[in-house]
This record gives sequence, structure tokens and C-alpha cells, in this order.
Amino acid sequence: MADEGDPRGPQGGRPPLPPLRTDGLETLEDGEPVLARWFVLSMIGLALAAVAVTVWGFASIDRDPLSAAERRPPGSGEVTIERGRAELAETRDVEPGPGCMQGIRIVGDDGSRAAARVAARQVCELIDTGEFDAVRQGLVEWLANDGQLRIATFELAGVESSARVEDERVVIELNAKFQFVDAATAAPALVHQLVLLTDEAWPGEVVGARTELAAARLEAEACRHLEHEELPRGCDDVDELLAEPDPYADLVEVGFRDDR
Repeated sequence: MADEGDPRGPQGGRPPLPPLRTDGLETLEDGEPVLARWFVLSMIGLALAAVAVTVWGFASIDRDPLSAAERRPPGSGEVTIERGRAELAETRDVEPGPGCMQGIRIVGDDGSRAAARVAARQVCELIDTGEFDAVRQGLVEWLANDGQLRIATFELAGVESSARVEDERVVIELNAKFQFVDAATAAPALVHQLVLLTDEAWPGEVVGARTELAAARLEAEACRHLEHEELPRGCDDVDELLAEPDPYADLVEVGFRDDR
């Protein structure tokens, strides 16, 4: 047992630690400082002000949406509609198209080929109605140019379909989103591209606004043939475009060739 002079204290342990703070400010029993009320209120006020400034900043950003014409960006003399870079399936197996598209080659992995096959079959059914002569004409052009159909993930995600000249053949691409819904809803987007193939100046020049407008009208008609509650975004786009006072002028303004 330690004697009275033992620096270890009456219990034989270490002497008590000195207070954690010696500046005269109020502390808790464990030595933690007590924040002054004015300081706490000030910090809360600053935090609320920061949130308000952030909200105001986001609200001040110019968020004007793209017009319907701008959501169908024209490509070039070798591309109908610009889709940016594209990611394709690593597997590039090939199979013939169904029905009226047996002369077309569908390229991709099992999933993408299955989706493209459903879309192609739906377009053949539309052609069989006799209401889509321009689509039939575009199919003839596609067949004559060693046509291929594939699915890709587009950099411009809002673009639903595009066609391009590649290795001296015409390749139509559908947005990969159609793999995750009923692929029959891709038929209007495919109709769009087939009508664009009837443009006599493409490939070589940018697609004409008159051809694009004709494609939009038949795409809208194809949308009306779909028996789905949720139609693809492209159906809303063509309805919006066709509702404009002068859709032809809108298309020329965004870069389609003035072919009137």
C-alpha cells in the first residue's frame, strides 16, 4: 500500500490527469469543449446559406430543352443521323433477316440479333399493309447495297436509329435500349432509316429535309400501328416535330439539306 506521500495517490494508481483545457472556456466532464450557442447558430446559418446558393445556382443554369428537330441530328454524306461513337457487341455472328428482309444480314450476339429480328419482322408486317410504299422502296435500296442490321450503344443516347456506309455496304443501327423492352417498338425507328435510304443524294450529301420530313410522317404512322401503352421516345419526337408550324424549316435550320 502506498503511504500518504506516495505520488501515485491514495489508490496506488497514477495521479489524475490535469484538465484538458486551461483557457477558461466551459468544458464537459470529460474535458470536451462546449461550443458557444452563437457559434452553433452561426454555423447552421452558414450551412443553410450554402444550400440556398447551390439551389439558386442550379436553377440559374440555362436548361432550354432541345427541339424535336435537334433531337434528330443530321449526319454526313455517309451517315444519315449522327449518333456519335458506338459500342457494338463483341460477338459478330451473322444470320439472315426474317420475312421480307431475308436478303439482309443481322449482325451481333444472340441478344442483339434476337431484338433486331423482332424489329425487322414488325417492319415487314407494316410493309404488308400496303401503307408504307416508301419503306418498301428503302428496303429495295438497302438490299441492293448489301444491307446489314445491328444494334449498338450510341454516344448520343437519344438517337434511336442511324444508317451509315461501311465497307461499301449500308448498315442500319438500332439503339441498344431496344434490347431491354419489347423490340417490336423499334420498328418505327427502322422505318425512319428505310425512308431516309430513298434520298437520291445520299450517300454523298447530307440527307435532305424533305426526305427527313417524309420519314418522320411514316415513323409517326408506324407508331400508331404499335399496340403498346408505352411508345418509344421517337414517337413523341415525331409528333412534336410534325406539330411545329414549319417543320421543314426547322429541319433545314439544324443542318438537313434544303432539297425543296
